[in-house]
Amino acid sequence: MSQLKRRKDIRGAIIGMVMGDASLYRNYLRNGDASGNHKISIAHSVEQRGYLEHKAGVIQHLFDYPLPISESSATAKRGGKRYPVVRLQTRVHPRLSQIANNICEYGDRGQVKQKRINDYVLNNITLEGLAYWWMDDGHLQIDKRPGHGGGWGVWGLYGFPKEDVEKLRDWIEENFDCSLNVRQHVKGGYFLRRGISELRKLLDQLKPYATPDMAYKFEYPEPRRNGYYNLSSSR
Repeated sequence: MSQLKRRKDIRGAIIGMVMGDASLYRNYLRNGDASGNHKISIAHSVEQRGYLEHKAGVIQHLFDYPLPISESSATAKRGGKRYPVVRLQTRVHPRLSQIANNICEYGDRGQVKQKRINDYVLNNITLEGLAYWWMDDGHLQIDKRPGHGGGWGVWGLYGFPKEDVEKLRDWIEENFDCSLNVRQHVKGGYFLRRGISELRKLLDQLKPYATPDMAYKFEYPEPRRNGYYNLSSSR
C-alpha cells in the first residue's frame, strides 16, 4: 500500500490515474441528471490485479472504509469478446469532485463528457501520477534485430484533442528535457512517440514508481553504440 501522506501528493497521483484508465462519475438523480460529488472507477485485467491494489492503496487515503476490489468481465472494443477484469469503484468524495471540476468538460445533463490536459493537470500531477499515466497508456516496442536501435515508445492519448497532446509534449520537454513527437493514428486520435534514446530521459524518472506487474513498461535494452541508440530524432 502506498505511504503517501500529503494532500497534494495524493491529488497528484490520482490525477495521473484519471488521465489514464480511471474514470470519474457523478451520481445520477431520479430525473436522470447528474449532480453532487464524484466517484472514481478503475478496471484492469486480472493479470494486473497487483497494480490495481496499489492504486487502491493511494485512493484509500480519502476514505474511512476498506475499498473493495471485485472481479467481473468486460467486452473488448474489438471483436466483442468477454474477458475477466478486476474493478475498483468508490463512493463519492468532494476531493474527487475538485479534480473532476478542474479537468473535465460536462454534457448537458452534468455527466462527464471529456477529460482535458490543461494547466491544472500539469501544475498538480506528480511523478507518481505521471508514472500511472504512462503505465496505463504507454508501451515500449523493442527492436531486437541485429544492427538496429533499441526501439521506441508510444504513449497513446487518443481521447484528447491535438492541442492537448501538444501541450503535454511541450511540458515534458520543458520539465524533463525529453523531446517527443506528436503523431496521428490512422484511425483517428493522437499519440506521442520517440526512440528510447530520448524517451529514457523521462522513463528513468518514472521507473521508481513501477509496480512489479507493470515493470515491463520501463524495461529497455542498454544502448549499443557509445551510449546512444541509432534512432531517428525527427518530429
